Amino acid sequence: MSAVRCFVLLGVLTLAVLPTPAEAGRRPFIWVYDTEIVPKGDVELEQWLWAKSRAPGVPGRTSNYWVWWGPVFGLTQRMELALPFQVVATRDRTQLESFDADLRLRLNPRGDDAPWQGLLRVAYHHTIHTQQPPRLDANLVQSFETEGGLRLVLDLGAQVGLPALRGQEGPVRLLGTYAAGVSYPIVEDELRASLEAFGELPLQGIEGGQHHFVGADLAWTFGRTWVTLGVLVGLTPLSPETPQFMPRLIWAVVL
Repeated sequence: MSAVRCFVLLGVLTLAVLPTPAEAGRRPFIWVYDTEIVPKGDVELEQWLWAKSRAPGVPGRTSNYWVWWGPVFGLTQRMELALPFQVVATRDRTQLESFDADLRLRLNPRGDDAPWQGLLRVAYHHTIHTQQPPRLDANLVQSFETEGGLRLVLDLGAQVGLPALRGQEGPVRLLGTYAAGVSYPIVEDELRASLEAFGELPLQGIEGGQHHFVGADLAWTFGRTWVTLGVLVGLTPLSPETPQFMPRLIWAVVL
């Protein structure tokens, strides 16, 4: 390992263990987008490790594994920008799948303690080694938190696949998504347990049926680092094409 790489690694580890006030996990769910954002001027390195297992109705489909990695920049007290790339692996190959520009606008400024909070997410997803076309994503997120820390989140979204952006012919693809979660603090400002649901609803130009999932998560915050681990279970009786399991680990450190 070079001296430069050693220095970078040492710097990240040092920042991770600095004695700073703990904050509740910025994202207590693995699939539901929440309304918390990175503070203005901060940079957060975030990584997702996740997978889709086989689907009972598609015996020839293999399991897939992804690494999502990217910086998240706090642009203002209302806005953050994530610039991730994603690598996908199967038993036969590993390749770069996509990169994104992901903008999240909080309707109230960060630090506003009102129980109701809203967030708008707009993202461009550029695909590379995949049959899926580039797409535009949009999510409208609403959260509510009680004085006791019980948190409810609703996330409604749409994904618009645009084959023309890659010089391909074909209709525009439209996928509707929904996600909802409930989270409760086990240890205040450190540990949260959550339940969530997620679904995909093909609306135009997409083969296959609907997919619905339910699952549980655990989120832990320590110093400048937060970790969320969970798994969604596919409701395969509703659609045999739905993967049986989708586990995801998210971790992030604020620089």
